[in-house]
Amino acid sequence: MSSTPNAADEPLLAIVFRRAVRNLRNEAVTPEFGRLLVLQAAGAAGDALIALALAGSLFFSVPEATARGKVALYLALTVAPFAVVSPLLARVLDRHRASLRWALVIASAGRGVLAWMLATRLETLYLFPLAFGILLFSKVTLIVRGAVLPHLLPESRSLVQAGAALSRVSALGGIAGGLLGLALIKLFSPRVDLLLAALVYGLATLPALRLPMKRGRRPEHERLGAQARARSVAVRQAGAAAAGMRMLVGFLVFDLAFALRREHFSSVGLGLLIGSATLGGLVGALVAPRLRRVMREEGILVAALMVAGVTALIVGQMFSPFSAGVLVFAVGVSSGALKVAFDAIVQRETPEGGRGWAFARFESLLQLAWVFGALIPLLIPLSSGAGAIAVGFAANILALVFLLGRHRVRSGSIRGQTAD
Repeated sequence: MSSTPNAADEPLLAIVFRRAVRNLRNEAVTPEFGRLLVLQAAGAAGDALIALALAGSLFFSVPEATARGKVALYLALTVAPFAVVSPLLARVLDRHRASLRWALVIASAGRGVLAWMLATRLETLYLFPLAFGILLFSKVTLIVRGAVLPHLLPESRSLVQAGAALSRVSALGGIAGGLLGLALIKLFSPRVDLLLAALVYGLATLPALRLPMKRGRRPEHERLGAQARARSVAVRQAGAAAAGMRMLVGFLVFDLAFALRREHFSSVGLGLLIGSATLGGLVGALVAPRLRRVMREEGILVAALMVAGVTALIVGQMFSPFSAGVLVFAVGVSSGALKVAFDAIVQRETPEGGRGWAFARFESLLQLAWVFGALIPLLIPLSSGAGAIAVGFAANILALVFLLGRHRVRSGSIRGQTAD
């Protein structure tokens, strides 16, 4: 009898991994876009490893009052420098065409070095500035990814399809990193988890170095004209909806995290919720291109907010650890689809010379919104059911406000055409 294992004997994780690799190859329509996909997947895996290591060390290993103080300090450190860093980064990215590739290279290498340093300084005060540096480089990667995507867009893909492909491989990378991180923390320690993150980030510099980029300095008038287009009403309204969703995600993450502490679920419970959110983001990225076939990007924003809102209202009435996982999954689906649609709106409305500025501005806004939402359960302890109901009402109100705003713009446009 042959000793070769058949499909039935193959471990589930091996099957998932094999299919993920096959999916990655199918997504990579061109070599350039394939390199961007690999870069995104590696970065997401490293970020998941970092998140689990920090959760185990500064959140679940200390009393709740101490955890609240440490998390508040961490949030403050993440938000303070953005007002300075974001405008500087935007000017560099838009002035120099080749800076997009070098920003991705520096961000990947920088995260690798900082993760390695963090592995040996986890119990010191260096934890916060090192963690902040990793977060900052992750945000740089996110900003540049949005700006560079139209340059590498395969001819057969729309912006929503390409953005969804990046979100899918990001979710797969996050799932892989999360599973490995949980195993390493349980078997060894968070330090081993961080060393693996450093290795993953370091390997991500290789595809970043091979991305094609234009050279030369961009004319001033081209840059300023593109930035003006990025301030259009359509982009501002979409940005407000995306920021509202990100604020609700930040609130929900920390509201449920403290609920898990009260239920004594420890870091394993948080890992399961992170997994549910990541899986939801993957489903959202799968759904967004299909929704785009029947509605515009703005319609996807409204649908995402309403799905999150209705689910949160239902879960709030019968809250349990299981229903919390369902809620996190639903919000992950909504947030994933909404982010793909929002990125496509910015890329669609903003010419090349202003995309770096636009994504730096909006990613900073989304980060501020997430931190603001996260601060609410830190400062005002709420019962878990009440928190979910609040998220439900807020999401539905955001959808209604966005719809009214779009209707007002269309009505004004029609009146203007009639007057002409």
